[in-house]
Amino acid sequence: MVFKDEYSELVFIAEEDLESAKILANHYKPKIEIACYHCQQSVEKALKAFLSYHNVKFRYIHDLEDLCNDCQKIDMSFSTLQKECKMLNKYVTQTRYSRNYLLTEHQMNQAIKFAEKILNIVKEKTKKD
Repeated sequence: MVFKDEYSELVFIAEEDLESAKILANHYKPKIEIACYHCQQSVEKALKAFLSYHNVKFRYIHDLEDLCNDCQKIDMSFSTLQKECKMLNKYVTQTRYSRNYLLTEHQMNQAIKFAEKILNIVKEKTKKD
């Protein structure tokens, strides 16, 4: 798929990560840790898309709290997303590098809910006129 701009590509990838998380969550044997990882990735791409939309060169980092702080400099309402970003932040490394970190279906469902919320906020705030 060819994208006209970085923003569109990042939103597409964020949507794909969220869809992947939902598929993994609905598997007959839910893949909880991997679904949570995809939720973190979805939010990371969504926040970077918001920055890109506003012509802000984003940092190549995985820390959602830092990315949310960068978004907050453009739109203060992102301050209300810090709790969600903090919760999702732990899934970037703990789920990729350790199988000793057991998550619950409740945590997975909460991660999906938070990722949907943040992606929808980004898309709403970046609607092209």
